[in-house]
Amino acid sequence: MPIFQITPLGDNYDRLKQEVESRFESKDRHTLQAKAGWLVRYGGTTIEVSNLLNITGQEQGEKSPVGPTLVTSFASYYGRGPSDMWEWLKTRMEGTA
Repeated sequence: MPIFQITPLGDNYDRLKQEVESRFESKDRHTLQAKAGWLVRYGGTTIEVSNLLNITGQEQGEKSPVGPTLVTSFASYYGRGPSDMWEWLKTRMEGTA
C-alpha cells in the first residue's frame, strides 16, 4: 500500500492534525518530529489523500478549511531520523504491519 507524507505549509498544523487523526487509524499514521507532518499509509492517490483530508476537493472558489498542505507519495527513502520512523516506514512499505 502506498505511503504518503503530509506536510503543512503554513500555521495549519493543529487543524491538519485533527483531519489526519480522524481519517487514519493510528497503525496507518506516524507523526514526524517538530510538527513537520505525518507519514500515512493509504490505498489511493495523492489527490485522493488531499481530498480525504479536506485540503482540496471544495467547490471552485471555496477556500480549503485545512489550509496549504503538500501531499507527497514516495517509493524510497534515505536520511537521518528517529529509529521508530524508520521502523514504521520499513514495516509499512514491506507490508508486514
